[in-house]
Amino acid sequence: MTRMVKDQGGLTQINNKDFHTCMFAYFISQEEPKGVHQALKDPSWIKAMQEELLQFKMQKVWVLVDLPNEKRAIGTKWVFRNKNDEIGIIVRNKARLVTQGHTQEEGIDYEEVFALVARIE
Repeated sequence: MTRMVKDQGGLTQINNKDFHTCMFAYFISQEEPKGVHQALKDPSWIKAMQEELLQFKMQKVWVLVDLPNEKRAIGTKWVFRNKNDEIGIIVRNKARLVTQGHTQEEGIDYEEVFALVARIE
């Protein structure tokens, strides 16, 4: 199935799959922001940040509490990435809130960490 689309030079004929891809890509940011201030200027990145915070709330993994005396807070950082499909078209903006691990100390901020690694021989 094809569709006629108005172009700079007149009318262009494209198939429906390409048309839907173009319309979907219109609402997704094509550039990854370098920081939070840049991300907050783009509605698609604001939506991605809200989705990440909503996941914390839905999974009940984040509770806001007062910081105890003589304790320091662990910093966080937003990481912004564009997710591509198999042919390289950006299909999703993804924002992740991560901890700044360089300020953490074992035994104080976290216990021993174990990561299972599978080895194929």
